[in-house]
Amino acid sequence: MKFSELLDKHMKDDDVIDVLESYDISVIYDFDRTHEGMDDVYWAASTDAGFQFRFDKNQMLDTIFLYMVAREGFTPISRNNIDVPVFDTFDDAERECRSKGIPFKQSQGTPGSDMYKWWIKLDYGTHTAHYQFKEGTLRMVTLGARTSSQ
Repeated sequence: MKFSELLDKHMKDDDVIDVLESYDISVIYDFDRTHEGMDDVYWAASTDAGFQFRFDKNQMLDTIFLYMVAREGFTPISRNNIDVPVFDTFDDAERECRSKGIPFKQSQGTPGSDMYKWWIKLDYGTHTAHYQFKEGTLRMVTLGARTSSQ
């Protein structure tokens, strides 16, 4: 699936609706029940397919979570369904950035600390891809719309 192409699309865009209908996904409205001034958001998840959409208060798809390992009730997504590079290690991602000149940010930390090689965020220009690792294993890829990740 071309997840990155869905970013910045409206919830009612035909491409988004096709995904929601294909996976029989309901959209959940999450509003500020506690009056803390938080923006309302909308969630749409396929736990069986291993992904979740977050729409902002204007119903624009701003974040896509791709679950690479089973967690939080999600089955791992099939790597064949992902349209961004999947890196098995932090070092692979960093090497790719340096060799191709892809701007990136990374977690700070010294060897042996929890933050060391915990995440790396690549800036593809049209969107970002945040890779999260735990004990050297890729756990999650989070795609972000440029409007929300600047």
